[in-house]
Amino acid sequence: MKAVQERRRKVIIDSKLYTYDKLSQLYGGAEGQALLDAVTAEHTLIGKLTASGMTYEQIGELADDSSADADNSSDESYSEKYAKQMSFSETDHSYSE
Repeated sequence: MKAVQERRRKVIIDSKLYTYDKLSQLYGGAEGQALLDAVTAEHTLIGKLTASGMTYEQIGELADDSSADADNSSDESYSEKYAKQMSFSETDHSYSE
């Protein structure tokens, strides 16, 4: 019986380490508190998006679009890409008083 419990404990620990390593890879090698903070922030954001009415499928599509944008290595600069977006402010300092 003791051998079974020890084997079970080893399988659980190995599973946790595997999961930790995979999450670390997904979050750019983050470890420890930084990894926990990143996972928590993403979980919180997903909660807010679903509370606002988005489906998990829509959130997944949004994440896929963001990844594609981040991977896109075009020569077009950020300002050139977004220069013609509509602005709701008459100044460049929309958050200043």
